[in-house]
Parts: sequence; structure tokens; C-alpha cells
Amino acid sequence: MIAAGCASEPAGPALDHAALEGRWERWVASRDSLFRSPASPLLPDSADVFDGLAYFDYAPAFAVPAALVPSLDRDTVRFPTTTGELRPFVSAGHLVFEADGVQRRLEAFETVGVGDPKLFVPFNDATNGRQTYGGGRYLDLALQPSGRYALDFNRAYQPYCVYDPTYSCPLPPPENRLELAVTAGERYP
Repeated sequence: MIAAGCASEPAGPALDHAALEGRWERWVASRDSLFRSPASPLLPDSADVFDGLAYFDYAPAFAVPAALVPSLDRDTVRFPTTTGELRPFVSAGHLVFEADGVQRRLEAFETVGVGDPKLFVPFNDATNGRQTYGGGRYLDLALQPSGRYALDFNRAYQPYCVYDPTYSCPLPPPENRLELAVTAGERYP
């Protein structure tokens, strides 16, 4: 699956997988609570029968250290969305990590104009269209001044347009396609 370490960037300290699993359990409870609330992205007929989101079992192999290689230009990029709009993000750089013995990278972006800035990491993988939404999934990461991150795919989530097609969901850029099945995080039931 995914393993820690990178050839060109130090991975940082080892991850505390027990703590990460505890955070994941709280995140799952928070997501399910949101979907049961009046702020839920579910359509009204779906909300009436909602019994919780579906998740892959927690997989420690899908939580790895990653290093952010900062973007030199920090340009604003515009992502196409599921409704045809363009949504602005600031290019933060790319996260370097190891998966299946191969150094990989995912482009990361800072959110623009929404609360506290965070890193937004949209990605596609081999589960899309079968076990997960065909348009990809997302990770949100709190900004770390050190540039070191716990890249925990167990917290990958499906965009709201999965539950209500009127939501405008950014599509992952082509360079954020992982050629492996990330069997972690939110999935189809």
C-alpha cells in the first residue's frame, strides 16, 4: 500500500497511527452528524432515510508522512467544477510521499475566501467510479508552518455533489491522478 519516506524530501517524524485512528473516528462521527443536521447536503428525500455515510475500514497504511514542496509562484488557479463554474485556489506546491514503494506527489492548493485557509488536495485514484465517486475525492489539511504533513487518506471525502447535483464541486487536476486504489476514506455504500 502506502509507505512512509521520500527520496528527495525528508518525511519527518513517524506518525502516531493510534492517535490518527482516534482523530479519524471523531471525524467520521462529525461527518455523520453534519449529514443529519439542517445544514446537510442531502436532498430532502435522502435525508429522511439517511443512516450514516459509508467508509472503508481504517487503514494505517494509508496514513503517511508527506512534505510540502512550496510553489515558487503561488499563482491563482481556477478549477473547473461539476456545474461548469471556475473556482479559484492558490497554488501552494506539491506534497511528496511514498506509495507502493514509489515516490509520488499530489498538487496542493490553498483555499480562497472561505474561513481559515487550509490545504485542499483533490485527487483521483483507481477506486473512482466503482467504490468511490467518479469525479474524485478530497483531503483538507490544516496549514503547517513546518511543511510536514500527516497525509491521511482515511479522511478522504466525497464532494457534496455526490449527494446533491446542484453543488458546484471542483474537479481534481489531471496531475493528481494516483495509479493505485486508495481503499481508505469515504466510499459508496
